[in-house]
Amino acid sequence: MITTVIFDMNGVITDDEDLHELATQKAFEKVGLTITPNIYRQYCLGRTDASAFVDLINDFNLKNQKVSSIITDKSILYQKLIASNLKIYPGVIELIENLYLKYTLALTTSSTFKEVKTVVNQLDIEDLFKVIVSSNDVKRGKPDPEPYLLTAEKLGVSSDNCVVIEDSENGVRSAIAAGMKCVEITNTEDSKNLLAADQIIEKYSEITEDLIKNLA
Repeated sequence: MITTVIFDMNGVITDDEDLHELATQKAFEKVGLTITPNIYRQYCLGRTDASAFVDLINDFNLKNQKVSSIITDKSILYQKLIASNLKIYPGVIELIENLYLKYTLALTTSSTFKEVKTVVNQLDIEDLFKVIVSSNDVKRGKPDPEPYLLTAEKLGVSSDNCVVIEDSENGVRSAIAAGMKCVEITNTEDSKNLLAADQIIEKYSEITEDLIKNLA
């Protein structure tokens, strides 16, 4: 029985992957690396900055660069960008509000805690989530199952009782590895990259109570 719905944030609630990409590009420009769209997708999409930036520093031989410093620069840039450019996907707030009446909700994201607070405060949705897990809470980010396993632990529920709403291939891999059902929305990735998901949708109106029940 599904009792819990867990949302990813970037690419699911917020249409801001372009802002994350721009902030990442600007942060890495300072240390001499050009982040192309292909590099961003390969290293960053659906992953924590900590994991992605370590790989970028190592793979591109960026000597004497501190991950923590680049993360801080990127986060500051992102928060400045999103202050006046926050976009959300059509129907997602209505979906959250409707599901809140019937299910326990949680938010599990690869964003930093400060980035999450900026978004949920701006949208006034923090109180709708019983638990929020950010990149600051985990050692291993998506596609590792740790973020979703920690969410279930904090909620006191079994993975069998959870369905995750994701947008990225790494997010799907994380949810499935955690033993949860996963609904994938094609906001940021082609459906051919998302075949591991239990259900693939194109718009939030497709997420109905019957759909959730049928996933159990």
